[in-house]
Amino acid sequence: MRKGQSALEYLLTYGWAILIVIIVGASLYALGVFSPGQWTGKRQTGFAQFRVADFSLNEDGNFSIAFQNQLGKTVTLNNIYVYYKNVECTLTNGTTAGNIAPNEMYVAWGDCDTTWGVTLTARTSYSLVVDFDYTDPDSGIDHRDSGTLFGAVEAT
Repeated sequence: MRKGQSALEYLLTYGWAILIVIIVGASLYALGVFSPGQWTGKRQTGFAQFRVADFSLNEDGNFSIAFQNQLGKTVTLNNIYVYYKNVECTLTNGTTAGNIAPNEMYVAWGDCDTTWGVTLTARTSYSLVVDFDYTDPDSGIDHRDSGTLFGAVEAT
């Protein structure tokens, strides 16, 4: 008779402890603690010749990239390519920007179409791969400056 009572007390004690852990975990999840995008700051890698001053991507797939020519001379920007999860995004403006003077700021924006199965949720992390194709007018040689932008999806 005593063995059954101690077994039941054992199960109840651990049952309450497990229930409390589940409630705490669900509360933390509801608060967004486990969403890595909430803790992701904006950062970038690459880009030797162009400086990306600011960028954003929202839940609708709309992105904006503000960049600056850091070459010290005017260059001809031929194309800008933006990729999200290896799919090319559509530029609304900025596909061919023309000549960009030294330190001139330029903003390109467009849409990363989400119809191919990827949904964007606010506060989740993302990375955009960006390629700037430009021509040095002095030499006539074509170049590509590439980099990656990291951030959190913004709410619309």
